[in-house]
Amino acid sequence: MAGRPKKDESKKKIREAIYFEPELLEWLRQEANFKKCTVSIIVNQLVEEKKRNLHS
Repeated sequence: MAGRPKKDESKKKIREAIYFEPELLEWLRQEANFKKCTVSIIVNQLVEEKKRNLHS
């Protein structure tokens, strides 16, 4: 059957559902809208910033 070749397992993105409180989700959406990106990008930026601060 024709179709896309399978992705190398090491290159697959990990996708996991995260459920936020409605107020937090609304804030994340507003931030994403303001920065013209996705909620996922905002969450990733916050996590990276927190990781950097923990190791400083």
